[in-house]
Amino acid sequence: MEHFYDAQIRRYILQFIRMMSNFSYVTGKNSKGQSETLQVPVKYGDMSRQVAQIIKKGSENTLIAAPQISCYITNIAYDRDRMQNPYHIDKKHIRERQFDEATQQYTGAPGQSHTIERIMPTPFEISFRADIFTTNTDQKLQILEQLLVLFNPALELQTTDNFLDWTSLSYVELTNVNYTSRAIPQGIADEIDVASLDFLTPIWLSPPAKLKKLGVIEKIIMSIYDEDAGEVDVNGILGESLISRQTVTPGNYALLLIGNRITLLGEQKSNISTHASNRANKVFESQSQYGSKINWTKLEALYSKTIQNGISQIKLQQSSTNINGDDIIVEVTGTVAIDPQDANTLLFTVDSDSVPTNTLDAVDAVINPLTFNPENATTGTRYLITEDIGNKTNTDGKTATETDIRASDNDGDPSADTVPNFAEAWGTTIASANDIIEKQASGTWSRVFDADANTDLSDSTYTAVQYATNVTTGVQYKWLPDAGYWVKSYEGFYEPGSWSLEF
Repeated sequence: MEHFYDAQIRRYILQFIRMMSNFSYVTGKNSKGQSETLQVPVKYGDMSRQVAQIIKKGSENTLIAAPQISCYITNIAYDRDRMQNPYHIDKKHIRERQFDEATQQYTGAPGQSHTIERIMPTPFEISFRADIFTTNTDQKLQILEQLLVLFNPALELQTTDNFLDWTSLSYVELTNVNYTSRAIPQGIADEIDVASLDFLTPIWLSPPAKLKKLGVIEKIIMSIYDEDAGEVDVNGILGESLISRQTVTPGNYALLLIGNRITLLGEQKSNISTHASNRANKVFESQSQYGSKINWTKLEALYSKTIQNGISQIKLQQSSTNINGDDIIVEVTGTVAIDPQDANTLLFTVDSDSVPTNTLDAVDAVINPLTFNPENATTGTRYLITEDIGNKTNTDGKTATETDIRASDNDGDPSADTVPNFAEAWGTTIASANDIIEKQASGTWSRVFDADANTDLSDSTYTAVQYATNVTTGVQYKWLPDAGYWVKSYEGFYEPGSWSLEF
């Protein structure tokens, strides 16, 4: 632990000395017949020999001034009876009022927020003693009578006025009174009479507290467990029989990621169902389902924090299914920065290590096989195709003619509706939209990913989500077996609760 000193014991000493202060005694009457009083001085009595020698001016004949009260510690002991859990940490969330630098005054608006983590303090007992030096019995009785009535049996003590200090309150208990220090006199010397009062004070010594920016709950997960049997299911409580999960995000903001640009969206305007996995490909529909763009400064104000360009991170969560058929959560992270051209947009830099691992070999391009000429393709070239080629019902592998009417607009001019058709360039290959084909050394094309087979949910072999990257664009695609098409793996729409921002 690094060096720290908070003068905690010193504060108890000072408070005890103040408690013994401001008492007075009557010295007699003045010329007008009025009683005169003098205040009894109070000093800390734990004096070193060197200081004592200086005060006595180097002579043993110097007398101690009286009356006076000397206070000091006689003992410090660990209080085992008050010991509590030493590993307990208490957290307090506080919010300051905003400070206006221009007016140098606090306003009514909320300011910076903090979290205080207070570590369990250590209990001790301090034994104090107050020696009352007097020159006669009347002085002693005056001072004692003023002091003793305060302790019945104890007097409260407060070391600080900080409301976060949970050790500020204590008490001082009078445990013993020794009326005089005089014994049977010997010789002609007359010693100064000393009355001693012993006190006991329980204290706490606290280690340094941790002060940090307020940690706000950014996501609440509520779980409902299976209790069909009519009794509490212990396994369900532990999470093995989880049947539903609901996530809630303050502000109910959604998020839209297209390319490397992230937009914050307002609350949903309709009850249209959406899902973070983009199964319905909500990328271009989200604006109609959710409110208009929200400025990111509004989110900053909600948490009293500031987005730090290149440091703050966004985490995107998607539900998925692994190759074993298990439902999992895929989390993609990346750093963000506010777009200097548009305050409503964050520029997203993805962490490549968080991107899902490809389950299929990369493809060289995503193409329309009816408008793309593959004559320059080399052995091993792989394409993800968006249209069917060949005829599945024709077993001889015959292909379409050189031209094909594909998009008639019924305007009576079919010549304007024709487009080049390179179907014959694929030879006898038969493949469907969303298939991946690869050129073999023989010059023919074979289907290496069968979209039809991977959509057959009755076969558990093909129920897993697949990932493949387009090496030409660097975009990773995800195959959704229950939907039967490809989408961008992590780009798209994210519902409230499926994303988080770390400032």
